[in-house]
Amino acid sequence: MELSSEQENFLSVLEKSLAIVSVALQKTNISREQFESWNENKEFQRRLDVVKDTAIDYVEQKLLTKINNGDLQAIQYFLKTKGKKRGY
Repeated sequence: MELSSEQENFLSVLEKSLAIVSVALQKTNISREQFESWNENKEFQRRLDVVKDTAIDYVEQKLLTKINNGDLQAIQYFLKTKGKKRGY
């Protein structure tokens, strides 16, 4: 199913807001109810998942940059979340 121009615009704004739905809703003047009704559309849901994954990738890259710069807090956070199997 094809997306409407309103849905396309929302997804674009959502990506720029790092997948924070409330920010995108406010900027596009779309209600939470309308957004939730769009979730029944499989193509919209697929594209929404892509936007969310892109935001996570962006934030992970920022974390890795801090780690590369020797930020001890970032290193500890990474080990606590990604290094659990190794006892951190």
